[in-house]
Amino acid sequence: MSGRDTPMDEAHAWLVEVVAGTPVPTFVIDSRHRVTHWNRACELVTGTAAADVVGTDRAWVPFYPAARPVMADLIIDGTMEREVEHYYSGKYRRSAVVEGSWEAEDFFPHFPGGGKWLAFTATALHDGTGKVVGAVETLRDITHEKRAEQALKESEHRLAAIVDGCPVPLFVIDENHKVTHWNRACEAIIGVPAAQMLGTSDQWRAFYAHPRPVMADLVADGNDEKSIAQLYSGKYHPSTLIPGAWEALDHFPHFRAGERWLAFTAAPLKGLDGHNAGAVETLQDVTAQKLSEARLSHQATHDELTGLANRALLTDRLTHALTHARRDGSLLALVFIDLDHFKVVNDTLGHRIGDELVRVVARRIAASVREGDTVARIGGDEFVVLLCAPESEDVVAEVVTRLIAEVSRTVTVEGHELCVGCSVGISLYPRDGADSATLLMHADAAMYRAKDSGRSTFHFFTPEMNERATERLGLERDLRHALERDELRLLFQPQVDLASGQVVGAEALLRWDHPREGLVMPSRFIPVAEESGLIVPIGRWVLEHACRLGHSWTNAAGRDLRISVNLSPRQFRAKGLAREVETILQSHGGGRLCLELELTESTVMHDADEAAAILRKLKDMGVRLSMDDFGTGYSSLAYLRDFPFDMIKIDRSFVDSLHRGRGGEAIVRAVVGLARSLDLGVIAEGVETEAQKEFLTREGCDEMQGFLFSRPIPAEAFVTLLRNPPPG
Repeated sequence: MSGRDTPMDEAHAWLVEVVAGTPVPTFVIDSRHRVTHWNRACELVTGTAAADVVGTDRAWVPFYPAARPVMADLIIDGTMEREVEHYYSGKYRRSAVVEGSWEAEDFFPHFPGGGKWLAFTATALHDGTGKVVGAVETLRDITHEKRAEQALKESEHRLAAIVDGCPVPLFVIDENHKVTHWNRACEAIIGVPAAQMLGTSDQWRAFYAHPRPVMADLVADGNDEKSIAQLYSGKYHPSTLIPGAWEALDHFPHFRAGERWLAFTAAPLKGLDGHNAGAVETLQDVTAQKLSEARLSHQATHDELTGLANRALLTDRLTHALTHARRDGSLLALVFIDLDHFKVVNDTLGHRIGDELVRVVARRIAASVREGDTVARIGGDEFVVLLCAPESEDVVAEVVTRLIAEVSRTVTVEGHELCVGCSVGISLYPRDGADSATLLMHADAAMYRAKDSGRSTFHFFTPEMNERATERLGLERDLRHALERDELRLLFQPQVDLASGQVVGAEALLRWDHPREGLVMPSRFIPVAEESGLIVPIGRWVLEHACRLGHSWTNAAGRDLRISVNLSPRQFRAKGLAREVETILQSHGGGRLCLELELTESTVMHDADEAAAILRKLKDMGVRLSMDDFGTGYSSLAYLRDFPFDMIKIDRSFVDSLHRGRGGEAIVRAVVGLARSLDLGVIAEGVETEAQKEFLTREGCDEMQGFLFSRPIPAEAFVTLLRNPPPG
């Protein structure tokens, strides 16, 4: 330093050296806004040489296309507070480092390379008295940062667009559990708009009624399985696809968009350093699947017609009830219910009415027991009630008595007044069995005893009932082998024309020559055959043998003979009946054989249109048709008029009531009159006395059969009868 230099000169020289040597782009202006310093770094960043601006008041030239103050100018003028917003709208702030300094940033599009972003800091320069004598402004090229920031924003925008447009419902939370994304699919499924969720930590409100972490919260915090298990007991598992992710299933009944079942997967989001930076949770609406599963489960365990428990669910509940009964030492009752006369209603009026009757009965049974008891439908007209822990056998009897009364009340279905009672069997745990199968079997046996006792009553199981159940099972087993072992026999009851006294035909009657029990009557084995389905092959055998014998008798007698064969309801409805009859007739129908098929009212009234079609086919083959047991079922005179019957058979019960003061004469007279009006023949069965014969003859009955003329006899005896007819 020379002797003439002052401290001010020294300070100025030092400032010049500092400004010139700093790598930070820097320029200085004095109190008159003239540029006094413009360092090399400033030249490089602005592309403007110091010589072009030093000594001028044009510090703005490198930055702006027209004159305007730079930040240093505003500081010198003392107008920074007032003017900064105008020139640096939203892009300025007071310096947090140097008191009195201001910071701002701006984009300068005219700089080479597509423009530059510069950050600048302006600080006032003061003299010794504190007077502002200038300002220094530093620049920083933040173009790379800004472009990176812009790229990040664009990336985030694209990500947000992808997330928002993603069809999978999802939301994202940060490490502070604040919601950062809540896409449109999430809005739709949950019914909560994103505006209510973004930036909040209240994501639980979208799912639950009370505060609790959602799965994403647990995953974001890195919680272990124990914590997750406490909230999602039994409904969670680790993801097999995403490390650290968890999956769960839950039911949400209160969503604004409606009740939902959701499956959700929450995966952690990691920062660059590997720390937890939040979590993403995706949702899948599995409501339809769960409802379908529920329907399938319900169908698998419930009766479709009535909605009651089915056999599978009954067995399951009975098993559990037995477990509790053993543990508690309590009573348990199994009530087996079988509707009386339901088959007549179903066969006569059709399945639609029968089904509605079953529904009504089901509701009545359910209303007769306690809410916790199980009511199941296990067959067409069979129900079972499981009574858990009744106080006593007397209480069970009271419940069943009330139940029978309810079921027996008249039901009106489509204008038909129907009255079906029920027969009920009861087995008790532990007295009557220790397992489900035994209790059910014993209740069933008791029910059959109730039916045998006159129906519309109940019986508790007793050990001797086992014998009957065992007998029935054995009967069905033996009946299955009866055909192949040639144990079935046909007897024939002659049918006599009253006008001529001549035998005009015979009714084929089935008997079973059991190898151990001897002759078994139809009343014992025909119901078993009907229930088991064996009636169809047995009926075919009867038809085949009757036609074969009838053919030979007709040829031998040299005149027309009629063979009458009974058709069961199940046989009549079996597919291909008409074709089967035609085949048999072609094989055995030569000569003057006349086949007559006897059908009960209930058989043909099951499905009127189908029955009429079958009957017409049979008539076209020359088969005669007789309505058997007329007047004993749900008669429909319209069907009798429209169906192609040839004859009405008066049931033996009406014949038996003649001359006994029970209105039998009036009924028979009405039946004969009806037949005459419809141009139908009349045959009476069960004629055993001369008085019955005389009355029937007087009233105009055409034919008869019964013990008065002949008991059912073997084929050989019938041939003899044809050759040597009895007198009169």
